[in-house]
Amino acid sequence: MDLSQRKQAMREQLLKVRSELGTAEYREKSDQIITRLKTEAEFKSAEVIHCYVSMNERREVNTHGLLENLVNSKKKPVVSITHFDDGTLSHRYLESMDDLKENKWGVLEPVRGEVAALDEFELVIVPMVGGDRKKNRIGYGKGFYDRFLREVSCPAIGLLFDRCLVESVPVESFDVALDKCITESKIIS
Repeated sequence: MDLSQRKQAMREQLLKVRSELGTAEYREKSDQIITRLKTEAEFKSAEVIHCYVSMNERREVNTHGLLENLVNSKKKPVVSITHFDDGTLSHRYLESMDDLKENKWGVLEPVRGEVAALDEFELVIVPMVGGDRKKNRIGYGKGFYDRFLREVSCPAIGLLFDRCLVESVPVESFDVALDKCITESKIIS
């Protein structure tokens, strides 16, 4: 089995493990992770925060409440728009959760809002299917975030559940490691 096949097998296993989280446990563990995130210096000091909009039915660590808090705070949240044709992301400031509509993958994306430049970001909060203690992440395999993370110079923090933390993620040359990973029980930095 080559590296990409090993990654795909791990991705499928982790998605299965994550999907087994019950609703109450999912909410509780997501809340614990977001609470930990808010205590981190990178979060406290950042004004412009790029954050993924979680796909809650896929049991990504829930960021909806966090984004709502950011919209109603002095911080400026930014979310992505996925461009499937060329594998890139563009970014808009989020002014209201009502500005989000589902794309073809079922991901909520902004339909309006000021365009955000990459050099304005002070923190990027990254979705993960899984990861390891070296802060390597496994995503959905399309490379959107790896390409994006190579273009920003601010810290990147990944959010994942303890059950999705593995011994070692197979790493390819284009994979970008994170600065920190946060689970419900630990901060890996």
